[in-house]
Parts: sequence; structure tokens; C-alpha cells
Amino acid sequence: MKTFDVEAGPRRDRAKLDPKAVKDFEAKLGYSFDDMFTLEEALCHSSYANEYGLYYNNERLEFLGDSILTFVIARALFKMYPDADEGELTKMRSGLVKAESLYRRAESLGLPYLILHGHTLKSDSLPKSICADAMEAILGAVCLDGGVSAAERVIKKLFLNTSEEQFAEKDPKTALQLWLQAHGMPLPNYELLKTEGPSHAPTFTVRLYMNGFEHIETDRTRKGAEAKTASLILNDLRSKFGD
Repeated sequence: MKTFDVEAGPRRDRAKLDPKAVKDFEAKLGYSFDDMFTLEEALCHSSYANEYGLYYNNERLEFLGDSILTFVIARALFKMYPDADEGELTKMRSGLVKAESLYRRAESLGLPYLILHGHTLKSDSLPKSICADAMEAILGAVCLDGGVSAAERVIKKLFLNTSEEQFAEKDPKTALQLWLQAHGMPLPNYELLKTEGPSHAPTFTVRLYMNGFEHIETDRTRKGAEAKTASLILNDLRSKFGD
């Protein structure tokens, strides 16, 4: 996928990329670079730079990409889920920006086979961490090359177009919200029916009615009761409409 010079001596002025492989990658990414050097830098692992005496590697772009990814995801989730609290938003964001999520996106783009690395590493068995870091570097490169709006478009395309897989670590209320949004249905409205018991140890009874299904659950916290109803309603909806 990538080409190497056979010139004598280890030093190079620039990294070497296969133009066809780059074109295929850009098509999958949904973005074409104006400055090819920025893309080269994003793909250049430190082992390659050290081996060939290059003055740059992708670590600075990785820093930039991590920052823009976190910001775009946080802002998108903030707008998408107005009823989610800080803890729920943090959990959703973490599920999207963690290394495993980045690796899956890198793999779907064929990025591991484009990464420039030293000869001690192999393209078909690169550590997931290197691929995840390169994915962040690519996002940083898009931001430098095309601006924040271009990076935001790429991030939304790659990270916010599916609902189930990317939020693997999700509570029942969040899972229900994601399922409803993916199927074009209105968001749930939890009804507090009653609060019972002493003030130091109350119990909360919550009702949730959606699409012909109804569940009433009780728990020691209101959030817990809502989570129980959400889980049951989600099971009902999946049984009727599928995943």
C-alpha cells in the first residue's frame, strides 16, 4: 500500500505515500487534502521518522485531533440529548473517543495500511494504540487543512452516524434515547407517580408509556426507577420493531 525508496542511506526529506492508496483513503474519509504534506505528517509514526531522519512525526497532530474530536463530540451530544446529565454525557463521550472506538474507525478506513512506520513493525499487525493515535492525527490534519468545520463534518460522519455500537457503555435511559432517535420516534417522558417512605429513605414510583407499551417501576432513587422502566420499554420496542 505504501512505497519505499531504495536509495542508499537512511535520510529522506519527505515521507513517501502511494497516490492511489491515498485517493482511496480520502474517498472513505470524505475529505480530500489540499496540502499533501499535512496528510504525510499525520501518517508518519515516530519509528518511521527516526529510521529515515525526518524532522516531523504525527504526535503534534495527534494532540490537535484529540482536542477537536473531544470538543465536537461533546457539543454534539450536548445538543442531541438535552435531558442527559453530566454523568450520562461523559459516559457517552468516553465511549466515542476511547482508543477502541478510534481503532475501529481507523480500521474501517484502511488507515493501518497507510501508516508509515519503521521496519520493526508490520502493517497487518500494528498495535491498536498506534492506529488510534493515527486516527486522531488524521482529524488534526483535516482541521489544519480545511478548518474546524471540515473536521466537524468528518467527525460527525465517522462517529455520529450510528447509534448502537458506538455507545457500548450506556445506561438504560441513554440506550432508549439512542434507539428512539435512530428510529425517528419521540423521546420518552417519565412520569413520577408517587414518593413514599421516610425522608431519609424514600421510594419513587415512575411510569413510562410509549408506543402502546407501559411500565411502572419503583426504586430507592427516581433515576433508578426511570432506568428500570426504560430498560423494559426498550426490550418491548426491540421485540416489536427489531434492533
